[in-house]
Amino acid sequence: MHLKASTIRHCAHLVVPVVAMLAAALLFAACRQSPPSPAAPQSFSSAPAANAAVGDFRADLTPELLARAAQGKALFNKEFTPAEGLGPHFNFASCGSCHDQPTSGGHSDMLHQARLTLLSGDVTGLPLQNLPGFEPLQPASGAPVSFHRPPALFGLGLVEAIDDSYLRDQCGVDKQLGIQGIANFNPGQNRVSRFGLKAHTATIRAFIANALNLEMGLTNPVDRDARLSTDFDAVPDPEVPTSTVDLLTDYVTALAPPPAPAADPVAERLFGEVGCATCHRPQTAPGVRAFSDFCVHDLGPGFDNKIPDFQASGSHWRTPALWGLRYRSKYFHDDRTGDLRTAIAVHGGEAAQVSQRFAALPASQQEVLLRWLRLL
Repeated sequence: MHLKASTIRHCAHLVVPVVAMLAAALLFAACRQSPPSPAAPQSFSSAPAANAAVGDFRADLTPELLARAAQGKALFNKEFTPAEGLGPHFNFASCGSCHDQPTSGGHSDMLHQARLTLLSGDVTGLPLQNLPGFEPLQPASGAPVSFHRPPALFGLGLVEAIDDSYLRDQCGVDKQLGIQGIANFNPGQNRVSRFGLKAHTATIRAFIANALNLEMGLTNPVDRDARLSTDFDAVPDPEVPTSTVDLLTDYVTALAPPPAPAADPVAERLFGEVGCATCHRPQTAPGVRAFSDFCVHDLGPGFDNKIPDFQASGSHWRTPALWGLRYRSKYFHDDRTGDLRTAIAVHGGEAAQVSQRFAALPASQQEVLLRWLRLL
């Protein structure tokens, strides 16, 4: 659960992912309460622009959607003030503060982290800043605390459109390697989740609504948990209207995936033979080459943050999408390494045998694979 002045339900970044904010984490996940039904979803094709640059909008936007996405981008990068509802507990004043690398909608570093803990068995966020007159939020005595870097949000509209049954059917599974992915299911949203570092939430809109509340302290009508409806600052609730949530949703939905690199048949063959492609599925879905199955996998005790989320245990994490890996200089939810070779080596749990297979490759083949990964 999450409360503003005492406990805050965390939306892990998308992406985050959205939102995580937005979001992960791409960091951030959506709340367990069902949001109100959104307007009829917009229809998008799955084909990215041939010459799109990172941060561009998708090629299939109508003029109307392009205009809404541009409005949403302005809100995404707007710095809110306490007079507009920021706080009383918050991480940063704008979505763009945590999603700006290499450009608007991207990832960030651990200076812009989200902080999670557990309260009464539920995942809870602990914003790092507070307005004058409000006490900082602290974890309960003995509760685990996990720090997460905000993830990039590029291409999430394509990911949201993937059918639930497809995600279930395409979870990475290889019994010989000990790989058994789980399509995490959010019962409050009644959908297979795909956003957040543990795949907590299923829709960009829910991700954004909760991230506004959690990351910036902006109450809104879409995040329906009654415990979040009032945040006890001086600004009447809700502090931002539904239209703000919808424009931000249009912006994130419109972001094109990162441009694809040139094909490299040798490296791609090695990627499959080693076993990386079992979870980091190159063809995630028709038209979605994200290098992820968007399922959660157990990475072993070295990744156990002691914070479960739906079907995900403390050591389960959603397979990160590798599109846009070229823009990253550190890896994993907590930036634990800046070396890609080390990142592969520390994979444990279900990925342990894959890591061992990579280590067993001749050095020349390892370099072929690493060079290609750095171009994704």
